[in-house]
Amino acid sequence: MLHAQQGAAPTATQARAFMEQAEKQLAELGIKANQASWVAANFITEDTEALSAEAQKNFSVAVQQLATDAKRFDRVQLPAELRRKFNLLKLSLSAPPPGNPGEATELSRLAAGMEAAYGRGKYCKPPRTGAGEQRPGETCLDIGGLSRIMATSRKPEELLDAWQGWHRVGAPMRTDYTRFVELSNKGARELGFRDAGAMWRSGYDMQPDEFAREVDGSGSRCGRFISRCTPTCAPAWARATAHSSSRRTG
Repeated sequence: MLHAQQGAAPTATQARAFMEQAEKQLAELGIKANQASWVAANFITEDTEALSAEAQKNFSVAVQQLATDAKRFDRVQLPAELRRKFNLLKLSLSAPPPGNPGEATELSRLAAGMEAAYGRGKYCKPPRTGAGEQRPGETCLDIGGLSRIMATSRKPEELLDAWQGWHRVGAPMRTDYTRFVELSNKGARELGFRDAGAMWRSGYDMQPDEFAREVDGSGSRCGRFISRCTPTCAPAWARATAHSSSRRTG
């Protein structure tokens, strides 16, 4: 782990050396985390979940520590490409762990646990609405099966059933996800962001509030375009829809 040095003011040369070592360290940890995550996603057991959580924790804690240590270079004049690397270092985690080791471990376990629950989840259609253990004659669908229905079905009732069924699978994760957000926000604040949302919005080469204004403005412009287009486009859309329907039923 790299640690901030005390003494003389840091230089651009030291900043470049710091970043080169950071990139090397994170590349090694990132490969291990990705390997563990792949195994956990394809062979879902408590053991693979624990291995994935540990590898992800090691990577996340390293990023958090490096991002904290990198603050010593905040006032150093750096080339644009190097300054961007320092900015991206702070933004490389979607769920930054808090500095507290216990909370960092808790965050990684929550993330791995929810991912495993997502992979194990199945919606079983009983005689009446609801989900439960599979009974004779029932059809149980995992995320793959439900995704195929959402992609290919044109039956509104079937699409609604698949959508609602999968959301019932995810409902039990609410408590874990709430805690996950609390810990992520704490980690983001320790890196100097208002919360994890502000941290995510900082990843577009602009300030978080600028990004929000840009998105709002784009939505407004799109809405005005649609409102102007509708009287002209509607007849063409209707003709295209009718033609497509006749081809399917003809």
